[in-house]
Amino acid sequence: MDHFRLVDTAVARRPPGAETAFYRWFFESTAKCLNALYGRTENLWATEVPSDVKLPDGESQLAKLVYTLTNPVAAGLVERSRTWPGVHSCGLDPRQPFPVERPVGFFRAEGPVPPSATLEVKSLPAWAHLSREDYRALLDRTIAEREAPLAADRASARRTVLGPRRVLAQSPFDTPATHAPRRQISPRVASTNKWARIEALQRLKAFLEHYRRAWAAFRSGVRDAVFPPGTYAMRLQAGVCCAAPS
Repeated sequence: MDHFRLVDTAVARRPPGAETAFYRWFFESTAKCLNALYGRTENLWATEVPSDVKLPDGESQLAKLVYTLTNPVAAGLVERSRTWPGVHSCGLDPRQPFPVERPVGFFRAEGPVPPSATLEVKSLPAWAHLSREDYRALLDRTIAEREAPLAADRASARRTVLGPRRVLAQSPFDTPATHAPRRQISPRVASTNKWARIEALQRLKAFLEHYRRAWAAFRSGVRDAVFPPGTYAMRLQAGVCCAAPS
């Protein structure tokens, strides 16, 4: 494992730039924990810049969530998303607390990290108005619609899946025998809704234009140049001024 997929629907409720701080904390903490567990010291995660794709509408959020949950099926590892032995949210009851135990092997028993925490699984924001049962049915139906053609392709090609037991039996130190294909351009926004996509791209363009102007002024010696809300590295490392979120 050198990457993971996450559909983060809490971004809109955080201050601008907070998601970057979360990703930094997440990657750092999991790398330290897993390296301690496996007795290794090398980089855990791929060194490429993370692909952060904005999902401006409910349809794109649902599509990306289903894509993420069914990825082990598309990769030929399991037949159904629910049987994936790794971390996933299939089968979890939305709006019901989910207890999580503190990982062993890294965190101190007397340290500040509590022995357990409660994770609250919520519906996607665009479908928050649905009842728990209706949302679960929507998600299950959309997952089944993606898994059905994948199963048909396996059957026509007479391929089988690896299966949960063989997935767990793999060594964490194994490496692929073949080279991964070269990656294509990483999109900034994903949506089948034309106008939602255009609006999101316009917001991104406005941010970049504001940032470039502030960066140019800062480099020329204007230390009180105002950067756009959401600026992260320059705010932490150089203490630049940032505009208030609109």
